Amino acid sequence: MRGGLGVMPINESAVYFSPHLFDNHAATNPGWSLGHSLVETRSTVNRFAFMTDEVAQMQKNSLLQYGSADFGFQFLSPSYSPDSVPSFDKNIVFLILESHTAQVVEELGGEKGVCPNISRLIREGILFENIYGSGYRTDQGIVSVLAGYPAQPDQSIILLEDKAAKLPSIPKVLKAKGYSTAFLYGGELTFANLGLWLTNQRFDKIIAERDFTKAEKTQRWGVDDHILLQRTVQETNQLREPFFATAMTLSLHPPYDVPFQSKWTGSSDREKFLNSAAFVDHALGEFFKSAEQQPWYNNTVFVLVADHGASQPGGLGMDRPASRHVPLIIFGKPLLKHWNNQKVKVFGNHHDIPEIIQRLLNHDRAASPMLPWSRDLFLADAVEKFEGKNIGFAYYTNENGLGWATARGKGFYEFGSKEWRIFEGELDSVDRANAQAYLQTLYLDFLSK
Repeated sequence: MRGGLGVMPINESAVYFSPHLFDNHAATNPGWSLGHSLVETRSTVNRFAFMTDEVAQMQKNSLLQYGSADFGFQFLSPSYSPDSVPSFDKNIVFLILESHTAQVVEELGGEKGVCPNISRLIREGILFENIYGSGYRTDQGIVSVLAGYPAQPDQSIILLEDKAAKLPSIPKVLKAKGYSTAFLYGGELTFANLGLWLTNQRFDKIIAERDFTKAEKTQRWGVDDHILLQRTVQETNQLREPFFATAMTLSLHPPYDVPFQSKWTGSSDREKFLNSAAFVDHALGEFFKSAEQQPWYNNTVFVLVADHGASQPGGLGMDRPASRHVPLIIFGKPLLKHWNNQKVKVFGNHHDIPEIIQRLLNHDRAASPMLPWSRDLFLADAVEKFEGKNIGFAYYTNENGLGWATARGKGFYEFGSKEWRIFEGELDSVDRANAQAYLQTLYLDFLSK
């Protein structure tokens, strides 16, 4: 009844096959769709209302305003010099890393020696030091990274096809600008209806577990990261430039059954997590060795980011900000030498990435789709440095509550007790109201789609 003996049950992604939406709708079972619609009747009530909608909207708008672009271009060099950003025809490769946490990145205060290859990329690229994953599952993270949409506490928009289809996204924007596009994943596309959403994002080619041999499926969840990333190089070689390619890994996921042995040999979850993290880093190192030999390498910008954080290796609860802190690194030859080893300290989220990419590619904002939840962190960082304002913030959530992190403090509002737990520093009444206004307006936006 669940559609097979695989890890994930069947859903619409199993039959979506075409870049044309009508063809995919024709391939689905209309009787099932009708029954699903009747059973899954959705509430239209905002469960996360803390103030009037008018007040919440004003506070949210204020949060996202941090000075003019002219100010940024005047003071932030090299990030805002018009001559130092790549032109829009550069290739872009996203590496979305399963459960990769700041806890294993030395430059972010994590354990030493786990990720030497990531450390090398940081020395040669741009590190965003205070980035948080808004959700804690892959289905939330991929929408945040590619479409700039934050996670909701009790929903995953990717599972709601009609709502998710309305989101702008990086692949849609770049496809419209003439880019060829590809997505690679070592797992099943039926996971969280992933295949359906990816098809709607205008990816020309989608590679998944079904496209690998049985021998290449070395882990419970599918194809390990080393095999996936080497396949990414092969498939990218076949893309017409300029291209946008995304590879999403899966090895840093329980049961941590990677074909690799590092110095972490224990059987505890902590040791297995660290060993798997070392394997992911090894796979990244081999990927870049292969990529450096390809003709497209010198014309390509790479973006490495986690889909979400993790409780391991520190055994932290997912309410804690340290479990949601993730790496974000931008690396590549098109970035001029004075970008090397740059640090962006402003607090932000991985759903800010689409706006960051638009800045790097020097896209005309007036001609680009609206990304109301994605912020230009280069500009925010400029305002913080030169106006002395702490205007950065990071939002995260789960079923239990709402997290908020700034340079002043980090805390978590519990929905059950209706109380704040402060983990670091201080969140004053303004910070707490800002956090609640952000969630309230986000959920209103979610309901309205």
